Amino acid sequence: MFDGAAVHTLSFVFATESSEPVSTGGVGMGALVLTLAVILLLSWMAYLYVNTRRKRAAANEAAPPNLAQPISDDEFENVKLTRVLRAALFGSILLAIAMPWYALNEPDRQAEAAEMIVDADIEAGAHWYSINGFQCVNCHGPSAGGGAAPFTEPRSGVATSWKVPSLNDIFFRYTDDEVKHWIVFGRDGTPMPANGLEGGGAMTVQEVDQVMAYLKSIQITQQEAFAQAESATSLALAAIEGGATATRDLIAAQEAKIALVKDAGRQLDIIGGFPDDIKDLFQADGSCTVESAALVTATCANPAPDADRDGLADVVEGPLTAMANATLQAVVGAPATAQAIYSFTFDPTNAFTNEDPVAKAPLPDLEAAKEFLNAVETEVLLLGVTFDREDAFLADLVSGLDFLNAAAETQLWDVDYDAKAVEMDVTLEEAKQAAGLFNAYCARCHTGGYSAGAAFEQGAGSGAWGPSLLDNRAVTQFPEIQDHINFIIDGSEDAKKYGINGLGSGRMPAFGEILSVTQIELIAKYERTL
Repeated sequence: MFDGAAVHTLSFVFATESSEPVSTGGVGMGALVLTLAVILLLSWMAYLYVNTRRKRAAANEAAPPNLAQPISDDEFENVKLTRVLRAALFGSILLAIAMPWYALNEPDRQAEAAEMIVDADIEAGAHWYSINGFQCVNCHGPSAGGGAAPFTEPRSGVATSWKVPSLNDIFFRYTDDEVKHWIVFGRDGTPMPANGLEGGGAMTVQEVDQVMAYLKSIQITQQEAFAQAESATSLALAAIEGGATATRDLIAAQEAKIALVKDAGRQLDIIGGFPDDIKDLFQADGSCTVESAALVTATCANPAPDADRDGLADVVEGPLTAMANATLQAVVGAPATAQAIYSFTFDPTNAFTNEDPVAKAPLPDLEAAKEFLNAVETEVLLLGVTFDREDAFLADLVSGLDFLNAAAETQLWDVDYDAKAVEMDVTLEEAKQAAGLFNAYCARCHTGGYSAGAAFEQGAGSGAWGPSLLDNRAVTQFPEIQDHINFIIDGSEDAKKYGINGLGSGRMPAFGEILSVTQIELIAKYERTL
């Protein structure tokens, strides 16, 4: 599932145990009456026992035990026994009323208890799904409607964005056991990690079940899932049409990275000495303050004037501003987010010249100076490594650029709709819809590289987790198209045969609940032309 963080800690395992105990439901009237009847019966029996012993002791206190007169038959049979039988009759009446009452209320009580347990599981599952839990939300989205995850495509080494599937309709496609399998073991070769303990992750069996309970609670309706087919098809067709543009954007980004690596030497010549220069200003006599010297774990024997009392000597703030500006200009080709950390200025008449970009609050100059020093030290370190290993970095980047240029040339993501319409014996519009449906619902598993983006696709039906469909393999597997259609409707079941010598593993989802028969027929016809 859940693309989430790659590393988790077992501290989450005990989170639910530390919360308040879960109630097992309200106590019904039947249970109360039954409890009261038992208490009254036991109390009456205790009273009879104690009262009898008191009376017997009072009557025979003057006589030794062996000479005490036994209770008469008349008193025993008419007084004592009648009293006991009356108490028994009263208790039986209470039980006769209470037990049916209890039995009638018990199913409701058990149902309420079960509902409360489910609610507790859903609440815990929402926590594990969230940013504070196992961070499934980072990739699958806050409503589990799908999203994207950072991914480095292994063949090219190019950084891209992986299409992450929706989970708010997953139980229309997979069984509980199949969903649990993906959560526990993940999907190798994708951003989806193994999360369960059995798969090497950090989630306990209980936590996996709780996440599944949460996902079930946010499932969209079947009608909503069915309605999504049209928009999913449109997005898939748009991705085909935009494949060339997306590939050109990746090529431009790769070329920019190559330019930055080649520029590392120039940048290093400009800012390479800045960390030492800043440290000297912070601790040298005539330019230090007690506060600035502490930033570099030094002492200041001769503090310089600090008019605005910001912890930075007045003579330091001008040179700091000049170095920040020079650094900003040197990294002009870096991403805007990286450039932002060098946008510092320092004013000897203002102790809060800068603003915290996150808190949107004034940032003390001393703290800004510390951030600038840390940032420029990191930048110089990275530039040094890049410059020293320029050939190795360039080799990888150039290899990735060659891959992207080849992809732009071959355009394996493209579809010849006119040819498909003829092969499928359908209209041009139906051929487009078939290609869109296949990419939206089938390509993730049956087209190599599809989820990484158009540039990385190996052609429709080339195979990934699912088998290749090329060379008319769908026709070979299903000589009769109706069998092919039925397989898409029902999906595969573990160890159950399908088609010609096919043996299911449960990985093929069922689409009969979220796609119409007409849509599935188009998919089958499209697959039979690959």
